[in-house]
Amino acid sequence: MITGVRPTGFLTIGNYLGAIKPLLESAEDGTAVFVADLHGLTDADPSTVAKYRLEVVRDYLALGVDSSRFYLYLQSAIGRETALCASYLSPLMSVAELLRVPTLKDKVKGGGPESANVALLNYPILMAADIFLQQASLVPVGEDQLAHLEVARVLATRFNRLYGHDGSRVLIEPKPLALKSLRILSLNGEGKMSKSNPAGAIFLTDSSAVVSKKIKSAVTALPGEMNPNLESLFLIGTLLSENDETRTKFEEFMTNHLAGEKVMGYFKNLLIEVVNRFLDLFQRERKLYSNEDILEILEEGKDKAREKARSVLSDMERAMGF
Repeated sequence: MITGVRPTGFLTIGNYLGAIKPLLESAEDGTAVFVADLHGLTDADPSTVAKYRLEVVRDYLALGVDSSRFYLYLQSAIGRETALCASYLSPLMSVAELLRVPTLKDKVKGGGPESANVALLNYPILMAADIFLQQASLVPVGEDQLAHLEVARVLATRFNRLYGHDGSRVLIEPKPLALKSLRILSLNGEGKMSKSNPAGAIFLTDSSAVVSKKIKSAVTALPGEMNPNLESLFLIGTLLSENDETRTKFEEFMTNHLAGEKVMGYFKNLLIEVVNRFLDLFQRERKLYSNEDILEILEEGKDKAREKARSVLSDMERAMGF
């Protein structure tokens, strides 16, 4: 299994509940976790990417990504291997096919071809290289990444058909890992919780005062009504609850709310308490990892990632007769 995260800002509660928590619950030993700093350059300034590379690793470690079970590395640490693999794959995919990938299609549709850079066009091919080089057969992806994974599947099929002698499989065709779909919404009702909308996001590094202010102003619903925003807040509360007693309190508040009672104030106070308790534990754990610790972990991960990558490249080149 392999998963990557772009270092373009501090992680949010949405990142944890929507991606990291499900990963921890389903991942097997030997899972590759990489910081996608090359992917980050698609739409972020290099200085921003550089600033958050170690911070993302620190977050993952504090959230329970055990470096004895997973291997963590920077994408750029095996950048030569990744770029070379992408070069071997690129001739197998047409520009027209890449232009049909929804993320690029939407970008071009919204602002015209001038608004999309070549990195965005090549993003799915680079992602395929990430997957192939670590010999991953399972990739946990959200709905927005399914089309990218399909490009990887197509590339594996085409490469194996062209260069697999006697039907041998050179590249593993990856499959999406079925995780429970979880969509955590912005607190201010503006789509998905995202780093790009900080006012509507609870960052894992937020102080208790900031969390309290954000949750108190969060969009909910009128007594007796339910909407996606309130459902999202309920999910945050129940999933971060430490025990059944707290989860039961949230359920009681929702029952009373749907019965027409004015309980949102009490609901939000409990949510503030639960979120801050979780963040307090996380932030204390986060402080335990120095930059030296992180660099040592990344160095170990790089060695394993590079060994696998070079083995795959060697197989590809031998199959291609290159």
